[in-house]
Amino acid sequence: MTTQKKTTLTSGEMELLRLFWEHGRLTLSQTHEIYSAGSGTPALQTIQTRLNRMVAKNLLQREGNFPAVYSSRIDKENSRGVYFDLIDELGGSDLAPLLMHLSEKRSLTPDEIAALENILHKHK
Repeated sequence: MTTQKKTTLTSGEMELLRLFWEHGRLTLSQTHEIYSAGSGTPALQTIQTRLNRMVAKNLLQREGNFPAVYSSRIDKENSRGVYFDLIDELGGSDLAPLLMHLSEKRSLTPDEIAALENILHKHK
């Protein structure tokens, strides 16, 4: 019997994945510049380490050498498996604590609130 290993993501890797979904193909220096503008200033070496780990996890693809260009192997529309694996790791089948934590982490937009209300309405 073969078991499939789940892909785990750190919060930093998830931020980087979203960055690639938004901006497309990027070099290390472009990634560092964009990431640093929104999330503080991690060292260039920290970003390089995260990108290398994400390549090893088959989340990113690396092309070329000088400079290497990175791109996401998972498009946003087909990322559900990654999210489900992460949700399983964080809270299993109990979604309420996870949703509460996420909503406390940042304010929900009106569109997000409407989407959650639609989901709740469908499940009542």
